Amino acid sequence: MIYSEFIYIAELVGTAVFSITGALAAQGKRLDILGVVVVGIVTALGGGTLRDIVMDAYPIGWVRDTSYLWTAILSAIAAFILCRYWRYPRRILLVLDGMGLALFAIMGAQKAMFYNMPPVIVVMMGVMTGCAGGMIRDIITRQVPLMLQRDGELYVTCALLGSLLYVSLHGYMDPRDLALGAMLFIFVLRMAAIFGNLRLPEFVVAGHRLEPHPKKDQENDPS
Repeated sequence: MIYSEFIYIAELVGTAVFSITGALAAQGKRLDILGVVVVGIVTALGGGTLRDIVMDAYPIGWVRDTSYLWTAILSAIAAFILCRYWRYPRRILLVLDGMGLALFAIMGAQKAMFYNMPPVIVVMMGVMTGCAGGMIRDIITRQVPLMLQRDGELYVTCALLGSLLYVSLHGYMDPRDLALGAMLFIFVLRMAAIFGNLRLPEFVVAGHRLEPHPKKDQENDPS
């Protein structure tokens, strides 16, 4: 398999994975199948669309090749049908989201590199491609975005460090090996955050206590 085919397949896989996470996130939100498909499409294509607009890369990827759009639509429909008969653990959503984050972050960095963007912009495009779709998904489904949750695990940091790794080693490794390695790094780091409670330190001023966690207050409320 030549490298261009590998990139194309990886992008389709990432599109399917993010579309599925969008569909799963819509569970319990009283959306019909059309609403679920819209959430899936926005989740799968939102980050790449914003990246292409910022980089003035026209036509936008899914407009030029409708395979991405159809992949997102069919993946969301499949998730909608399967989840009506199969109850899945919430961790599955997080694992799939981690896979999409890893794939899209490096795909975004690669496209920015192809357009000869400065290294800092390459990193920013990687973070945007990996995180923007999930943030839009969470906003649409009325959730606090994972990347903004104070008590959430590492999310943006995973895409940031993976994109930095990709930029730092670009030109020193085989492109395909580097892309796979950077994706694996992001995914493993994200899984460590989910299952190992890995997170960044919070900003706390000396002598002050953190605000109480609202969920914990509800759990301790005897009423």
